[in-house]
Amino acid sequence: MRQRGFTLIEMIAVMVIMATLAVMALGSFNPNDYALSAARDELVGALRYAQSMSLSHTGATHYEVTLSTTGYSVTRGGAAIAHPVTGASAYNSSWSNVTLDSSGTVSFDGYGEPGLAGGLAWSGNQLVVTVSVGSVSDTLRVERITGFVR
Repeated sequence: MRQRGFTLIEMIAVMVIMATLAVMALGSFNPNDYALSAARDELVGALRYAQSMSLSHTGATHYEVTLSTTGYSVTRGGAAIAHPVTGASAYNSSWSNVTLDSSGTVSFDGYGEPGLAGGLAWSGNQLVVTVSVGSVSDTLRVERITGFVR
């Protein structure tokens, strides 16, 4: 009579394969990758918000994003604005483990075109900002004519 099921040897072989895959996956885990992605996405969101608010207010006052090496702030005509999601009195962020390679101000006019001040400069037709966490880094780009942030 034949019984169905797995033998002990087959079960041990599957467990060895699973353990090997788990060790390989754990070795590729780097928490800095997640912190970098979160900081970069947060900064892209702030730049896009400033541009969309400038467009919707048809240039009456410009919205700006002021970058420092450890964070950013979003203002309207130089005055602090409330955070659109949290409602905090100022829309800014300061990071302890994230650095930006540039400092200065990106302002958007009523057409959504960016302007630079305070040490920021165009690299061709783009503003390039490098965001770093530990040994990993990524760049974000602001297009000169359209203001598109990617």
